[in-house]
Formats: sequence, C-alpha cells, structure tokens
Amino acid sequence: MEFDVLAKKGVKEILRALADKRGMNFSELRELVGSPTTASQRLQELTGLGILKREVQADRFRSVRYSLTGKGTQVAKLIKELEKALVR
Repeated sequence: MEFDVLAKKGVKEILRALADKRGMNFSELRELVGSPTTASQRLQELTGLGILKREVQADRFRSVRYSLTGKGTQVAKLIKELEKALVR
C-alpha cells in the first residue's frame, strides 16, 4: 500500500467519517473534503488501493455509496491509534 496517500488532504476525514458510518454518498463526503475535485481524486485513490468499496445504487438518481473494506477498517483503526498516541 502506498502510505503517501494517507497524508493527502481529505483522506483522514473520509476514513474517520466512514469508520463511524456504514456508508456515505459522494455529496456527503465532498462536504467533508470541501472540494469536489479533491474528494473525487481521494475516493478514486482509496478505492484503487482496496481501502474503500464503491457501490452504484440502483435508484433513479444512480447515486454512489462508499464504505470501508476490511482493509479500510484496519487502516482507519491504525490512524485513530496514531492520532491518540501523538496527542499524549
């Protein structure tokens, strides 16, 4: 896995939010990151690394939901532990 992705803008916010929820759609995640371009890039990178799962919903708006994979859950836990250790 490429660790440099974890340092990019918006990644921690996305992982934290998805660790707390079962899934979120693009617009919810875009709100966290601030920029639609940045959100799209990070979601593509994290999906490509197997950290996120992307599911196209079969509704009339064809929305997309993102959730953590098993690997993503482990990464989110590690980030949380690192942040805890740095605060002490």
